[in-house]
Amino acid sequence: MRIDIFTGIKSQYSVLNHFAIKLHDALQDIGVKTRLLSAHEKDLITQITQDPPDCTLSMNGITPNKNGHLLFDLLRIPHISYLADSPLHFMFLRYSPYSIITCVDRLAAHFIRTTGFSNAFFMPHAVESSLKVDPHINRSYDVVLMATCIDHEEIRKSWRKKYSLPLCHVMEEAAEITLSDQITPHYLAFTQALENHEKGRFTIDQNSLDLIPIFNEIELYVRGKDRFEIVNNIKDAHVHVFGSKAQIGQGWEKYLSHQSNVTIHPAISFTEALKIMQQSKIVLNSCPSIKHGGHERIFAGLACGALAFTSENPYLSEQFKDGESIAFYRHNQWDKINLSINEYLADDQKWGTVVSKGQAVVTKHHTWEQRAQQLMEFLPGVIKSIKLSQVPSKKS
Repeated sequence: MRIDIFTGIKSQYSVLNHFAIKLHDALQDIGVKTRLLSAHEKDLITQITQDPPDCTLSMNGITPNKNGHLLFDLLRIPHISYLADSPLHFMFLRYSPYSIITCVDRLAAHFIRTTGFSNAFFMPHAVESSLKVDPHINRSYDVVLMATCIDHEEIRKSWRKKYSLPLCHVMEEAAEITLSDQITPHYLAFTQALENHEKGRFTIDQNSLDLIPIFNEIELYVRGKDRFEIVNNIKDAHVHVFGSKAQIGQGWEKYLSHQSNVTIHPAISFTEALKIMQQSKIVLNSCPSIKHGGHERIFAGLACGALAFTSENPYLSEQFKDGESIAFYRHNQWDKINLSINEYLADDQKWGTVVSKGQAVVTKHHTWEQRAQQLMEFLPGVIKSIKLSQVPSKKS
């Protein structure tokens, strides 16, 4: 088997290219033939057709061309979309018979399968096995957050201009539900909020709703809200925030300039972020949209010898233990964050023990080599099934 992996997929902080290269290296390490190709090469199609692989792979999905056609449909070659972002942004991939989708959230993969698309699988983010830094080296940053500022207040205001008042109420309730527990994703929270709303006096014509943009709006809001709350509730430790602002609204200065214990830095690339993590004691991770999966900041932070301080979810609770190999916070209990941060920074021995145990979990279960092995467990069977489904049936 050979897999062609596309680089050059546009992403913030160049993280997707980093992932693609590391997965390519990991697949080669376990004996799989791979080839790196730039998605922007002029002769890309020629290279593939002259020496076709068994399948192609990209981090996130390759968008359709101006005629609405997907590259892998034109090539008639199975394609793996290793989604690093929410699959709700890539639902068009379900319509291709050559499409294979992986999600970093277990429940999201299940959600896609419930729509009738069977080739959706759960594969969280990972980190390269070569990245393992001694926790006890000198660390100049107490707490860091690498995240784009999402102006959640401005997003919520914009809903009143786009949607009816009853629908705005449902969206706001869905956001509150999402941020009130560790298990309910925003798209299921919307369904729950809609059912609650229908018990009242207003009715909403569900058949008229374009749900995917609505889901994406709610996701963006809860991500911005949780990011703000995690930093806003750290009152004592010095927090360094690295990140640009989103397209809508203002940047981190709007929300954090009043906090004397916060220093705001410009956005940095993922490679630079890894260097900052290696100089940090605690790496904050806010992922309210991933309720049953894992994010690269968790695995990379621990691999870099920093304590991963992240929102809790059922999958992470299976992989790590709070206070032993990771530090969890709950979305609806932001007021407890400050005390927890202070306890770890005041106790070097406890901090170092938790980081070392968390690092061991990452090394054993969350490297790109493990993801490569996981991919190869199901990929041959899926490719065979796709090719058989495309063989014309004989006329009787």
